[in-house]
This record gives sequence, structure tokens and C-alpha cells, in this order.
Amino acid sequence: MQLELKNVKKQYHGNEILKGITVSFNSGKCYLLLGKNGVGKSTLAKCIAGDEYIDAGEMKVDTDVQNMHTLVSIQYQYFESYKYLKIREIIALFQKITQQAQFSKELFELLGLNECGHILLKNASGGQKKSLALFLAVLLNRPILVLDEPFADLDLLKKQRLMHFLETYTRENEKILIIISHEVAEFQRLFDYTLILHEGKIAEIGSTIALQEKYNHAALPGIEGVYYAVTGQILGGKIS
Repeated sequence: MQLELKNVKKQYHGNEILKGITVSFNSGKCYLLLGKNGVGKSTLAKCIAGDEYIDAGEMKVDTDVQNMHTLVSIQYQYFESYKYLKIREIIALFQKITQQAQFSKELFELLGLNECGHILLKNASGGQKKSLALFLAVLLNRPILVLDEPFADLDLLKKQRLMHFLETYTRENEKILIIISHEVAEFQRLFDYTLILHEGKIAEIGSTIALQEKYNHAALPGIEGVYYAVTGQILGGKIS
């Protein structure tokens, strides 16, 4: 499957956030979406998921579906729905209402959901809510998976295990995986391609390996160096 965006634009209250995004995403690959806060990463993710309408441009997939957004599942940074249900009850609900649901025991245990299923969502920690949101996005079993800061609020061991899971899951199930994250140093092998959003446009795009070779003299190592070379910023701030 291929997801294609052509000259996608989006504005809020007269402020143009996305200024003509053109990019293609292919099955079996993981894409890292980088950019400073407020640059439009989450807006682009919401547009792909159908939570926001685009103002101009086109989004399409190369399959015969009436609504491409039905092919997308998205994990947001914060999950507050069904706050008076227990975590295990929310998972059971999603299993019941999702025809193609795919329960991953590996991910379930990896995220520690087997240990906190009895907790009401309103009493869950930030990490437990993040784990639930991530698990539900995978449970929906759709061809396109968008994850917003999936490694945040997880401990180091869970982060490492999650990287290995996502790497295998994407390849074996031919998913399109799009990740928004500021945590990149420990997870570089997961990202096949890197996209850098800057001032509403794609400032750089390419295979992660090729970009690191292109910017191999950057002041910082790895993907962080690529980002700094392109934008003059570090992830999470700016060097003065």
C-alpha cells in the first residue's frame, strides 16, 4: 500500500500551519516525523487520520476504499476517554466493536497492561494511559499506524522492547508506521525514513541512513545532527 499526500495545506484562524506537504509513505516502512513544537506534526497526523479536514491538496491510498481514513489508527499523547472504565474493560470494549481486532499478547505484556488492568482509567498514571493508547492503536489492526510520542512516559526497558516490537510488527505485517517523537538517539534503527517539518513545509526528507551520510559533518551525531544541520535547532530547543 502507498499513502500519498499532494500539496496538503491546513490553517487555523488564518494562520497557515501546513503550507503544501507532498510526501509518499509505503507499506513495511517506518517514518520519523521531526519538527519543533507547534510546527504542525500533530496537525498533519490528525489530517491523515481524518480528525481534521485539509483546506487544500489531496490525500489518497492506492487501494479501492471509499474513505481512506478508515485505514488509519492513531495513538495520541493523551488518552482520557472512558475514564470510569477499568483498563481491561476498555480493551474488551475495543475488541468487541472492532471487526478486525488483533490482540497482541506480546505488546500487552510488554506494556505491563496485564498488571494494571484492574485500574480505573481516571486513576491510571500517565505511563499507563500512554500504554493503553498505544495498545489500542495496534489492536485496531489498520494498515496505517500513526504514533505520537510513543516512547514518552515509558521506562527504559519498555522503550527498548517497544522499539523491537514495532520494528518486527511493521515489517511482518506490511504496515505504514508514522512516528512523531523527540526521542530518537536510541531508536535510530527503527526509522527507515526521516521527514523534517520546518515553517510549515518539509525541509528535508530521505532515508535515515542517507541523511546521516549527507550531514555527516553536523555538530551533533545521528538524526539529531541531521535535524540541527537543517533547522539550526536541537530537538526540544535551540542552540544560541
